[in-house]
Amino acid sequence: MAASGVGFEGKQKAVRFALRPAAILLAAVGLAAAQEASETKPKISDKPLTAEQLAVYRTVLHGWMDNELSMVNLSVQTVPFPTRGASDASDCGKDLDLEPVAAALVHRFRAEDLPQLGSDKIGFVDPDRQRKEISENDPEKTIGEGRSIEDAVRNGFAHGLVTLSEIRFDKDHTHAIVSYSFFCGSLCGNGGAVVLEKVDGAWRRKSRCHDWIS
Repeated sequence: MAASGVGFEGKQKAVRFALRPAAILLAAVGLAAAQEASETKPKISDKPLTAEQLAVYRTVLHGWMDNELSMVNLSVQTVPFPTRGASDASDCGKDLDLEPVAAALVHRFRAEDLPQLGSDKIGFVDPDRQRKEISENDPEKTIGEGRSIEDAVRNGFAHGLVTLSEIRFDKDHTHAIVSYSFFCGSLCGNGGAVVLEKVDGAWRRKSRCHDWIS
């Protein structure tokens, strides 16, 4: 997503910088945080995502699909909003009066949510199953098996996993923060957090922070 730091352009940058030690260290921090979140086994809400939540997610995703030739594999389940350590996205909105975090609660997208996300290039996937596909199609692995770099990278991107965090709104619901990640292999991925602002009733990307790349 060129406008918010993810998408094809961002993923190309991930490959170009993959061998830089600083980038690898930063990516390791992001991945470790995601791993930590997954180990807590949060409760899945039995309530559907609201129209407002879907509008925020649509804005985060908007622009990504315009540059994508393949489907975007979006995790059918959100992850908790990151609030600890180097992955803490709360300071992205340090000047905002943020609502408390429901740390142990996540949501699942439903098939009927797809139209509200605004693209026919989004497909919901089970994150655990997709991680197995990522392992089998990791560019580092397939290059070692004889694929060209370009082909291996494109194949890796096609099997990558997009994950979105729970949304943290401010108390007036005029701002929102979402953490996101794209993962396609051991040295293939990027992520960060995006701050959105509601202007004239529509959500717009305002800024981003905690960018990482591997």
